Amino acid sequence: MKNIRKTGRGIAGLLAAGTLGTGLVAVTAPLAEAATTCSGGVNIYGVLDDGRLTFSQINPATGDLAKVLVGPDLGFEPKAMATLNFNTVLMTSTSGALYRVDVKTNNTSLALLNAPVKIADSGWTHDKLTYDGHGHLYGTTAAGLLLRYNVTEDKPAGSQHIGVRTEIDTGFVLKTLTATGDDRLGATTEDGRLLDYAITGAGSWKSNTLKSSGWSGFNQLVSPGAGLYYGRLSTGAMYWYKDANPADGSGADISYHLDDPVNTSGWTQKLLSAQPGTYTCTTSTDTVDRNNITEVKAAGRQMMNNKDASWATTAHWACLEKLWDHESGWRWNATNPSSGAYGIPQALPATKMDVAGDDWRENPLTQIKWGLSYIDGRYGSPCSAWNFWQANNWY
Repeated sequence: MKNIRKTGRGIAGLLAAGTLGTGLVAVTAPLAEAATTCSGGVNIYGVLDDGRLTFSQINPATGDLAKVLVGPDLGFEPKAMATLNFNTVLMTSTSGALYRVDVKTNNTSLALLNAPVKIADSGWTHDKLTYDGHGHLYGTTAAGLLLRYNVTEDKPAGSQHIGVRTEIDTGFVLKTLTATGDDRLGATTEDGRLLDYAITGAGSWKSNTLKSSGWSGFNQLVSPGAGLYYGRLSTGAMYWYKDANPADGSGADISYHLDDPVNTSGWTQKLLSAQPGTYTCTTSTDTVDRNNITEVKAAGRQMMNNKDASWATTAHWACLEKLWDHESGWRWNATNPSSGAYGIPQALPATKMDVAGDDWRENPLTQIKWGLSYIDGRYGSPCSAWNFWQANNWY
């Protein structure tokens, strides 16, 4: 039997240091509400003004800089970069070419496996690039057009591996851009806003303002995933931040570490790019406050991801969240007074859920487990279930 907490958990606060004079605002941020376990590291590639490649590692738990390596000159003038994986970086040049840079690194050295491979001669005039770690390369133009490309190989050799050019929309005039997850982007603006974007496709996207001000000082922003942000100032200082729930579209739970930066100087690269997906957090499904809807949803999303790898997308989560928002508001004790449907998935009869566990009457996780199995067997996916609900007002 899984453990559930029957009383709400108190929210502690983290008091940040005083306001900096560079556009950064000190705030009091709450600790994460959901029980999570985080693991992994932070790898950041960069390019110095003289054209040399750099590699840095940061301890995500403490913000401490673990390693800095400087490699050879790239041989061309880069304009934008996106890290695909530990050994592969994509870069555009100031002339509009696209290069693949194959990297070899260890504890003491950073080298190129070969000369940078030009995989496109022209057309890549993006001022920013970022890769989400799930097969999508994003780029913006100076005019604010956001584009997405499918990447099908770890070491793409040309248009056969980087294709399906999709124009998402215009209006993306941003100061910084980074991928934060699967079709999820983070960005800052000249006026200091911190933004979050969930991208579905051409003309289909949603934005959230995580912070309305305070982020104007950064000229580089990178993320290895799981709500970690690293912002670099023009002074060369690097600061780090942690969003306790990066999927909730809110910046209220971002923890600031202004009194404990990665460095107060030294980050002089003109370009920076984090390897995506190297830091992950898993919501514990062993202990959940059943009355904390945020925590229940976080556990539900993790259970959905674990149920079927093809469901582990922003789109399917949006479908499941809306479906059970309408059905029960994600309340474990939601009861339909007319039919007797019960629980988060509104099982009818309620006793159906006993196949998932004897504690189905009071445990939201048992209810979610049953609900996901029901959706899988009847509809095949959360979005198919949501589409049916929209057409019929039941599922």
